[in-house]
Amino acid sequence: MNHPSIQKVEPTVFFVRDGNTLRQQVRLTFESAASVPDATLSVRARDVDEWLALPPLGAGLTGVDVHLPDLRTPQPVTLRLLAAGAIQDEQTVDWQPVRHWEVYLMHFSHHDLGYTDLPADVLREHAAILDDVVRYCDETASWPDDSRFRFVAEQAWSLVQYLETRPPGDVQRLIDAIRRGQLEVTALFANEITELCGHEELIRLLYPAFELKRRFGVDITVAELNDIPGFSWGLANVLAGAGVRYFSPAIPRWYHERVHNLWDEDAVLSLARPGGFWWEGVDGSRLLVWYKSHGMGEWLPTSYECAVRELPAMLAQLDHDGYAYDMVSYMLRGGWRDNAPAVPTYARIARQWNDQWAYPRLINATYGQFLARFEQRWGGTLRTLRGEAPGTDYPAAATCTPQETATNRRTHDGLLSAEKLATLATLLTDHAYPRATLHDAYRHTLFFDEHCWGMANPGGPAQDACVSEKAGFAWRAAALSHDVMLKAANRMADAISYPEAGVYLTVFNMHSWERTDVVRVPLRPWSPRSTPMHWQAPARRGDGPLQVSADAIGRAMLEPPAALFENPFRLIDEATGQSVAYQISRVTDPQSAQPWAAERVAMGKVDGRYQDELVFLATGLPPVGYKSYRIVPCDAWPHFEAGAIATANGVENCFFHLEVDARRGAVTSLLDRSQGREMVDRAAPHGFAEVIARDCETARQEGVRVSQTALVESGPVFSTLRLRGSLPGCPSLTREITLYHTVKRIDVALRLLRDSTPNLELYCAFPFQVADSQAEPGPGLHFRYEAADTVMEPLRDQLPGSNTDYYAVQHWAEVSSASCRVVWTPIDAPMVEFGGLWPGYVSGAHHGVTPPGYGHPFLKAGELKTAHLYSLLMYNNFRTNFVNVHAGESLFRYSFTVLSSERADGQVQAFGWGAADPPVAVWMKGPQPGPLPGAASFCRIDAPNVMLLTWKQAEDGEGFILRLIETAGKKTDVTMTLPSLEIARACRTNLVEFDGEALDSSAHAVRLPLEPYSIATVRIVRP
Repeated sequence: MNHPSIQKVEPTVFFVRDGNTLRQQVRLTFESAASVPDATLSVRARDVDEWLALPPLGAGLTGVDVHLPDLRTPQPVTLRLLAAGAIQDEQTVDWQPVRHWEVYLMHFSHHDLGYTDLPADVLREHAAILDDVVRYCDETASWPDDSRFRFVAEQAWSLVQYLETRPPGDVQRLIDAIRRGQLEVTALFANEITELCGHEELIRLLYPAFELKRRFGVDITVAELNDIPGFSWGLANVLAGAGVRYFSPAIPRWYHERVHNLWDEDAVLSLARPGGFWWEGVDGSRLLVWYKSHGMGEWLPTSYECAVRELPAMLAQLDHDGYAYDMVSYMLRGGWRDNAPAVPTYARIARQWNDQWAYPRLINATYGQFLARFEQRWGGTLRTLRGEAPGTDYPAAATCTPQETATNRRTHDGLLSAEKLATLATLLTDHAYPRATLHDAYRHTLFFDEHCWGMANPGGPAQDACVSEKAGFAWRAAALSHDVMLKAANRMADAISYPEAGVYLTVFNMHSWERTDVVRVPLRPWSPRSTPMHWQAPARRGDGPLQVSADAIGRAMLEPPAALFENPFRLIDEATGQSVAYQISRVTDPQSAQPWAAERVAMGKVDGRYQDELVFLATGLPPVGYKSYRIVPCDAWPHFEAGAIATANGVENCFFHLEVDARRGAVTSLLDRSQGREMVDRAAPHGFAEVIARDCETARQEGVRVSQTALVESGPVFSTLRLRGSLPGCPSLTREITLYHTVKRIDVALRLLRDSTPNLELYCAFPFQVADSQAEPGPGLHFRYEAADTVMEPLRDQLPGSNTDYYAVQHWAEVSSASCRVVWTPIDAPMVEFGGLWPGYVSGAHHGVTPPGYGHPFLKAGELKTAHLYSLLMYNNFRTNFVNVHAGESLFRYSFTVLSSERADGQVQAFGWGAADPPVAVWMKGPQPGPLPGAASFCRIDAPNVMLLTWKQAEDGEGFILRLIETAGKKTDVTMTLPSLEIARACRTNLVEFDGEALDSSAHAVRLPLEPYSIATVRIVRP
């Protein structure tokens, strides 16, 4: 080549400021046979005509960075190379404007309560991380705003730990950093498996963060949920109801690579790049979702030079992928580890970068700052979506510890009832409200439902210790809930009038509807977790008082004498004076499918009352109230007509005719007598109430090998069949099927002894038959289920393309046809498969061996063709985090009923909640005077589609908080009457108890409108 030439013209993303204008850095490559000392570049475009001096060009290829005018429209640009007074080369380029990128850097530490260390040590580690955060914030507070050190506290538990363990001066420095906008408080307590959360638990997930707002006035606008592929639809209602504007989940792409995406990327968002949409809750509220990728979507530049080298390619990839915006966020950690430390590196990089470049602008920011600017600029362009993203990995994987997961699930309901009882006891007696105990219980139930189960490598002493701490969260929450419940119930009973001598039984109903339900009362109940001391008056003149302990407050819990039940007695409903049919149920088999069966049999050797329960049907239990019964000795045992025929092979009563195949160990027929309808699908691949073991590696399925079928109890209240046997991985399995004769309900209970066989899935099958035409069962079927804080239809109420293999059910699932419906309650096991036993989808990020059928297509509308329900009992096939071998016993219980096709508001809800949360009963002794009558209701709601979820003392101590949920999807004006609470004023609050508009109220009633499926929180203040 005889003359110099322009070989490449490469516009870059870099812009510099030239006075009040911008100039774009362009990389030019020249080629010349000899050096050129005096080259000049002519630039001509629309409204541009300028000359730029070039540095000397060497022989061969020479790269030169020049700064050209910032051209904002596509146009031709002509570049001429001049040297030695003549034009040496000319090129015309079709110029495309380059975005003025704003790159927001969000420094965080991913919060795993475990995985990298034991949970207790991770708590301490994050407090130390925040020590560094506060120091870096202080050191950079005077820097230019975009370059200051900023940090996002991904979840609130680290901040709570800091406030509880650091001196006031350190706490104040942290609060100052938050107020300066350098440290962000996000809304959620933990990276929670939100589908497993109970209704109130999902709301309490926000309380710790908003306590910081209450105490210090800090802003909370963003919720993060990271490392979890799925989130509940109810979370949209809850976040919006607390005033949270933005939800930013970081979802790992490697959970979905090569197989299933979290959702249909065409209908929602690409998982290859960040993006946003408006997420509308079931109640019509909405918030902006900003999706970002966890792990592979993060950026860890180690220096300014590293950032200059890496960022242009990252932005070019966004261009290539069709990214729509001129602003983008990147998550940054202090190193490639979860629970990583904070580092000052990114603040230093941003400061040096922004001194050099106008664009891309590096902005150290919080998510609230980024998303507020994003909404202002781009919010009007986003689509609106509705529905859940059912989790693939974590909700199913939580079944690796089935007993602990079931315990925590029951605690969700137990805490609700315990808190209401404690509130009433505080309102009506001198009971001290157990605020600290309730907070502790909620914290531990939240810790258990947090997404981390164990260590990165699930085996060895560290994994055992981590799983032990994890289990401890569930056991502690359950113990605290039980303690609050018993003490409050007994304190209430101390204030009730019992006019006659003898033993009384007071039954509490903490639900907001009148209730008829089965009551099981141990003759020797388990003690609460603590035995408070109290002063006992002197027994003799001259003696002083003595401090003694008791498991109730100020006294011991009453345990009725054994002799009382060894002799004839009548059970009298004090409200009606009528004798009530009852049954004494005795646990004699330690393998019985009842709670604490082995413990009750063992303690029965010491005191036989531990083995016995009084079982009866309590009718007309007042809403949020109680009624009393009395044990009256009599001359002869009363005769109650059972109205049932029971044998080892079946039971028939006025509701059902049930038959069991002793060889197969399954229910072969269940005839609903009111409709003359067979409820068991005999053509199903698995038997009704059959337990199935499926090998994760081969997908081979095996059922139960039956060793015994027997009728073990039968009386006027219920009859129970017991089937004993075994199956792979389970050397012992007890199944009990109970039919009640005075209420239309069937219970199925399993006690399962799991051995150390890994890579196994266990299911229990419930193949119902509800279709009106067996020839074409599909079109007539309709599924609904209660999810966390909402009601959903599978396939319809979820984001397009999301998981359909299993769903987390709260209190009930319903499958119906035009003439029949079944309401089914999984008391202990949350995960349910609708319509069949599907292959399952725990992603390659977590599963160990890859199972056959992995990656099968998810269901589409119209593909739920049978009324079959499969309860996932246990899954043990993991490469990380969860438990592959969890030998031991677990208990799983279910209740179901068959209803007519007519749908009455509250009927399904009442059955599901009643089965999962039984009435609470305490023994008392009369005569006893008291200000409270023998029966009372403390809250009445005039709409059957509205339930009282919560009644508690306000967090700020100002009155009481009551929370209502509309459950039927109907706009409703509701009146709540509180006979024992005098109302001075009432107002609506948001979900985290910040006051809103005043409500229409009278001395004992509050009136308010509710939107469909909405949650309303009310503050009531007494005079």
